[in-house]
Amino acid sequence: MSHLHICLVSDQPIPNLTTILQFKPDKVVLLKTKDMEEKSELLEEVIKKKNFDVSSEIIEAYDINNVMKISDSLIKRYKNYKVSLNITGGTKIGTIGTFLSFYTSGNPIYYVDTKNNKILQLFPENEQKEIPIEASISISDYLTSYGFKIESFVENDSYIHSRKELTNYLANTIITNPEIIPKINSSMHKYNEESSLPISLKLPNDEKFSNLINQLDGVKQKDKNKIEINDYKSLKYLKGFWFEEYVYMVAKSLNPDEIKLNVKGKWHTKSKHQPKNEFDIMLSKKNKLFLISCKTSYPDRKVGDETVSKEYIYELVSLSDKALGLFGKRMLISARTINDNFVKERARILKVDIIDGKSIVNLKENLRKWLQ
Repeated sequence: MSHLHICLVSDQPIPNLTTILQFKPDKVVLLKTKDMEEKSELLEEVIKKKNFDVSSEIIEAYDINNVMKISDSLIKRYKNYKVSLNITGGTKIGTIGTFLSFYTSGNPIYYVDTKNNKILQLFPENEQKEIPIEASISISDYLTSYGFKIESFVENDSYIHSRKELTNYLANTIITNPEIIPKINSSMHKYNEESSLPISLKLPNDEKFSNLINQLDGVKQKDKNKIEINDYKSLKYLKGFWFEEYVYMVAKSLNPDEIKLNVKGKWHTKSKHQPKNEFDIMLSKKNKLFLISCKTSYPDRKVGDETVSKEYIYELVSLSDKALGLFGKRMLISARTINDNFVKERARILKVDIIDGKSIVNLKENLRKWLQ
């Protein structure tokens, strides 16, 4: 028997994607209010990309009779199908109206418990059960459903591993020689991708660092502590991307379902100008999305009346609220210690986890706990 699966569209699309990918129905119908039309379009795009037959129906947000009428008509129209309902999203009126229709007709009703990675079958009563979620939502599909289209990310990370000895050494200096990173940042801060090459720099007089710097293809050693930078990739690395690479390698070693570095893309909008954003590290585990922002600059530096670290927190919250929805987690990892207790308390209130300074030495274990 063919299977029709009905979902209530809300601003949290992940539960709908979960049941669709888990149950693999022959047809999907999205029940949307006028306020949710744009959300429905994004969700439909992802569903169609997965080769499901999908359509949508408009329901009135606050008219329970209309909701029941639409639901009853769908059940009647597809009387030769097994018809089921995902009741996780939608308005309260939409939830009650669809529930009543499906309860009366005896059709299965499901609720997605994303937090505990399971689907609950609520009805029929004699078939109530918990179904472990086995479906996997890709990072790209997750973000697309929230309106963010990935344009690029690091697809081949072999070059990252080729210079990991230098990257690991720089990370270790956070504990062993905490002056090195500030010195590198100080010498690099005025250069960017518009700067003329080559760039000659005096870097920390550190023998180990001087030996390892040769792992960068675009860098030439001039003398004991002077280098010449000949490409923008090496410039980007020394300006702080090395830290993203370090966190990426540690996070990848924990075997997430998926991980992406330096994710760039733009937001879907009705206007011609689509805002762009960049995410340092994104990883997924059991259909939850995790966002990590990496910083090497001095977090207690004042910009006006506020510290830079406070700006980091607000920036991370703003981006993650758009991209992660209710089910994602976010973390700020700072190579240097954040001493502003107000910022740390603000981060706690806003549900931003922080790893900073000397705690980097336990990064792998801290990330493991965070992902769990």
